[in-house]
Amino acid sequence: MHTSTPASERGDVSRKALIEAALIEFASHSYHAASNRDIADRAGVNQALIAYHFGGKEGLYLAVFENICERIQERLQPALQAIGDALTAGATQASHEQKLELLLQLLERVVRLFADPGLKTSAQLVLQEQQQPTRAFDILYRSFMQEALQRVTDLVQLLRPDKSRDEVSLLVITLLGQALVFRAARTTVLRHLQWDDIKPAQLQAIIHQVRANVLAILSSQD
Repeated sequence: MHTSTPASERGDVSRKALIEAALIEFASHSYHAASNRDIADRAGVNQALIAYHFGGKEGLYLAVFENICERIQERLQPALQAIGDALTAGATQASHEQKLELLLQLLERVVRLFADPGLKTSAQLVLQEQQQPTRAFDILYRSFMQEALQRVTDLVQLLRPDKSRDEVSLLVITLLGQALVFRAARTTVLRHLQWDDIKPAQLQAIIHQVRANVLAILSSQD
């Protein structure tokens, strides 16, 4: 007996297909150059569904970034939650070494995230928003960046109570930046290190170096 697919399920499938197709088209051609027709063709759905699901091209663009945020949060949330729990428990509940390990675990997740080849298309869009921010950047910042930066800054402040809040905030950007370079400047990194790709062995070398850098920076009293 033939059973038809419920309309709500078909709608979810077409909505997801449009988001995945739009991610590729926007990253490949930019927001303005990507066309609704090309997005719909790639998704294999009627172009009218863009307006139906998202209200138009801009709504679809914002939905793509909501999806990117969900994927990033899924990867980083366990480490961020652990930091949040430690901060809630209070400064005296965890040792200096335990706080430091929480930071190192988060940075390892960030390195793995940025080095992941599956993130390439999403990263292209995120980097575009860094250079020319639109309403989509507000989604990125409010969805996870703001809270993540706040938690990491609070944690590093506990690790370096000798520094002012402004100094710690800048230090946090520096610590995270050493992971970001492996995505934002990937081609330069590969050329300089004479790697053809970031394979498991190279990834472990990066993680080892980032950990060493963090330990050196946070142990310094300069």
